[in-house]
Amino acid sequence: MKNKTLFLVVGIITFIVFIGYLSEPGPHSMFGYSINIWIIRIAWLIISLSNFANYLKLKKNEK
Repeated sequence: MKNKTLFLVVGIITFIVFIGYLSEPGPHSMFGYSINIWIIRIAWLIISLSNFANYLKLKKNEK
């Protein structure tokens, strides 16, 4: 049960971070390197969707 809740919470938080990056117009600076903002957006979206998928899989197996 704790894992399922953790996946849901992390999925929601990462989706909020993804939404926050939608308003950023230009390249993102990370560790001194300039990274295309679309790479950052896609990475956060993949993390969010994988957490939601794990949550749904655990919820389905629980029934």
